[in-house]
Amino acid sequence: MLNEEFGRGLLGVAAFLGLAWVFCENRAGFRLRTLLIGLAIQALLAFVLTRAPVALTFFKGVTHVVDSVQSAATAGTSFMFGYLGGAPPPYVRGQTGSTFIFAFQALPAILMVGGLSALLWHWKILIWIVRGAAWLFSRAFQVSGPVAVSTSACIFLGMVEAPLLVRPLLPKLTRGELFIIMVDGLSVVAGSTMLLLGAMMATRIPDAFTHLLTGSIVTTPMAIALAKAMVPSPPSPLQAMELSSPYRSSLEAMTFGTLDAVKMVINIAGLLIVFVSAIALVDKGLTLIPHSGAPISLNLVFGKLLAPVAWLMGAPMKDLEQIGALLGLKVMANEVVAYSHLIELPAGAMAPKSELIATYALCSFGNLGSVAIMIGSLSTMVPEKVAEVVDLGFRALFAAFLATCLTGTIMGLLSAF
Repeated sequence: MLNEEFGRGLLGVAAFLGLAWVFCENRAGFRLRTLLIGLAIQALLAFVLTRAPVALTFFKGVTHVVDSVQSAATAGTSFMFGYLGGAPPPYVRGQTGSTFIFAFQALPAILMVGGLSALLWHWKILIWIVRGAAWLFSRAFQVSGPVAVSTSACIFLGMVEAPLLVRPLLPKLTRGELFIIMVDGLSVVAGSTMLLLGAMMATRIPDAFTHLLTGSIVTTPMAIALAKAMVPSPPSPLQAMELSSPYRSSLEAMTFGTLDAVKMVINIAGLLIVFVSAIALVDKGLTLIPHSGAPISLNLVFGKLLAPVAWLMGAPMKDLEQIGALLGLKVMANEVVAYSHLIELPAGAMAPKSELIATYALCSFGNLGSVAIMIGSLSTMVPEKVAEVVDLGFRALFAAFLATCLTGTIMGLLSAF
């Protein structure tokens, strides 16, 4: 049903696109047509992936595969950690509390995905998928081969690993092309993180993995369009490199894929401990500020500051500050912290539409920590462009924020039909 929330969503689409013009690096080269093409592709993908019977059937199959991978990972963690890893506990469970332990039951799934992803790359299955997506992006947005490959691979591999596929060509990219790679990397989440978040959110949000995969797919074209609009530059005439497996055997692929995933798990665990602790510490400090009502906290501050963004996304009025708080946590901490706060909300605390909008708007690596990681990794890959990478870092974060806000808005608009 079309109502006031729908109208706010339409206004939000116009406002978010308008902000791209406001923060455009060269307004003389700003092309509204690029943004409108990105918006049209984004809306079409959102409609097809959430409404078309063939897409729903496909996602049912994907969900079954993900459940199988999660079950296999649980078998491994149960063997290693016993009931801490998901095996039946040796005691009678009470009515309160949960036996889910993030470190032992969610993080290890990344190891499974790391090994499987490397294996699928070695078998050329992922290579063919990336080639197909790269071909589509290069035709739709007239981007060069290296940019098309990196952006299409980002959904599967992540913001650090995807540019590695075209590392020899990175020094030849224009400023605008480098910006596209940065924005896209901060606008989506990798397959391993999807599985982690899906396992974490499964008890609260049905088909969580499907929503996360859909979110990353739908956001990608808008991320490319926003990047092209905000830092206009002609594409270089570079062709994509031939993609190939760096592994000599399937066993080597699984081994090195798993070892790389181990580093990722350690990084995620360490960052989560520090960020969650830092948020708690800041909240403790904020309680010292005199107040007349509820104690001041980061949730309250972010909720007030970013409530207008939630308003523009067409969220129900009663949930504006809650969504604003989640968006703030995602940017300042990371998506895992934000989603953990979302699933910890009491049942019914947010309207279903608000949960839907938040689920899609939070689905990205767009946070301060990821900007630092991206600057560090790209500076290593292409040291001659380190000044450009640093200069574009926060602009890329803002563009990624706009891209995911547009995804949340589009999903909210579609929920009216």
